[in-house]
Amino acid sequence: MKTKLRVHNLIYQYFLLRMHFQYYQYGDTLPSIDTLCREFSVSAQTVTTALQRLREEGYIDMHNGRQTKVLFRQTGEEYEAFIRGFFSERLDASSDLTRTTQMICLPLMTEGFMRMDHRDLAYIAPFAKRSGADDVLYLFCYALQKLDSPLAMNLFWETSLFLGLMFVSENKEPSMRKALDIQGQLENIISLCRAGNREQLHEALLHFLRDSVEKAFQSIRRSLDPFTQAGPVPFVWRIYWERPQICYGLTMRILHGIYLGEYRDMEYLPSYEKMSRKYNVSVSTVRRAIHILNQTGAAVSVNGVGTRIFPAGTPCGLPDFQSPAIRRNLSLFLQSFEIIAFSCEEAVCSTLLSLTPEQYSRLIREIETYRESGCHDFTLWHLLICVAVHSPLSGVREIYSRLYGLFLWGYPLKASLPDASRLDRTIRQFSETILLCLQDNKPEQCGAAVREMITGQFPAAERYLLSHGITTEELRMSPSIRLLLNTPIG
Repeated sequence: MKTKLRVHNLIYQYFLLRMHFQYYQYGDTLPSIDTLCREFSVSAQTVTTALQRLREEGYIDMHNGRQTKVLFRQTGEEYEAFIRGFFSERLDASSDLTRTTQMICLPLMTEGFMRMDHRDLAYIAPFAKRSGADDVLYLFCYALQKLDSPLAMNLFWETSLFLGLMFVSENKEPSMRKALDIQGQLENIISLCRAGNREQLHEALLHFLRDSVEKAFQSIRRSLDPFTQAGPVPFVWRIYWERPQICYGLTMRILHGIYLGEYRDMEYLPSYEKMSRKYNVSVSTVRRAIHILNQTGAAVSVNGVGTRIFPAGTPCGLPDFQSPAIRRNLSLFLQSFEIIAFSCEEAVCSTLLSLTPEQYSRLIREIETYRESGCHDFTLWHLLICVAVHSPLSGVREIYSRLYGLFLWGYPLKASLPDASRLDRTIRQFSETILLCLQDNKPEQCGAAVREMITGQFPAAERYLLSHGITTEELRMSPSIRLLLNTPIG
C-alpha cells in the first residue's frame, strides 16, 4: 500500500533538493536505510525505492553492504544557476503561499503545539537552541504529528518543498539563513506552549512565518536582482502521485458532475469514448475511474446498457469497504474534515468579503434554490466551492479545491443510510443558519457556523467508518512523510 501511495516520491524530492542546494555534496554519506525508516516512519522498501530512483539518475552510489555515497557534482556556476532558477520561478507564488500557510497550516500547527505535554516540550527544547534547517523542519513536523493527520502533514510537507527554504545549505547561503533569525522566536514559541496560552502562541507562530519566511524571500529577491525572472511556477497540492492522481482526480470530477454538474439530470453517464474525449484522458483511465465510481456506491455499471448514476437525494449503494481505493479515499475524506475545521473561519470570511455584490447575491440565490428543493447538503458544498473559486489567495483556492474533491467521496455514505433523518435535521439547521448570516451580511459568523458543523459531524463520520471495518491505523496512521523523530537527539 505504501508504494501505491507514492510516498517514495516525497523522499526522492527531499534528497534531490538537498543535493541541488548542496546540503549533501559529492562524496557525502547518506544516512542508513534503517535510520531513514525511523526518521520518515516508512518501510525499508519505500526508502529503497526512492534511493534506487536517485541511483538510476546518477545522483548516488548505492550497493548492498556499502554506505550510500553522493555522486552528484555541481560547479559554482551550476549551483548559482539552480538557486536563481528555483527561487525566481517561485517569487510570484511565495508571498501568496506564505499567507496561505498562515491561514490554513498555522491553526493546525497551533493546535499541535497545544496538545503537547511536558515530555513533548522537553523533547523539542533542543531544536530551538540549535535552530538549524533540520531543527525547524522537525520541530514543526513534530507539532503536526500531535494531530495524527497524515493529510495535514502532507500539506505542510508540500508547501515546504515548494518554498525550498528548509533545504538551503547553511554553509552555502549564510546570509539567507541569517535572515531567518530563528532561535529567539522558537524559544518564545515553546515558552508560550508551556504556558498554555493559545492566542499568544498563535500570534508568535504567525510572527515567525511573517518575519522569517518573508525576510528570507526579501533577501532572495535582492540577490536575484537584476536577474530576469523565470516563468512562474504555481503551487500544486499533490495529494496523490502519478497514475492515482489522474484516476482519482477524474473520479472526483465525475462525482461533482453527478451531484452539481452536467450529469445531475441524467440517468446514465456518457460512453467511455465520449468521456475520454471530454476529459482528455485515455479510455482505460475512464474505465478505471468508473470502476472506482461503482465502488463508491454512486453508480452501477450494467453490461450492454451503461453506467447508471445516483444523483443527490437519490438512495445509492453502500460503498465497497473492501476496496483499497475506497478505504484510502474515505480516510482522506475524514482527514479533510480537520483541515477545514481549523481553517474555515478565516478562509470563508475572507472569501465572502472579497466577493462582488453580484457574486454574493448569486451565492445566496443558489443556497435558497437548494433549500427549496430540499438539498440542504449543498449549502456546505457551495461554501467550499466559493472558497475554491473566489478566495483572494491562489494557494487557498488550490487547497480548498482539493478539500472539496475529497469531501465528495463521503456523500455516498449518507446516501446509503436507510435512515438519515437526524443528520438531515442537523444539515437543514446549518443551511438555515448560513442563509441567515449571508442575508444579514455577517461573513464571520458563516465561518464559525461551518467550523461548528464540521466539528460536530467529525466524530460521527469517524465512528461510521470504524464500524465498517476501516481501521484506526488507516484513518490516523496511514503512511506519509511524518518524520516521527523516534531517534534520540544527538
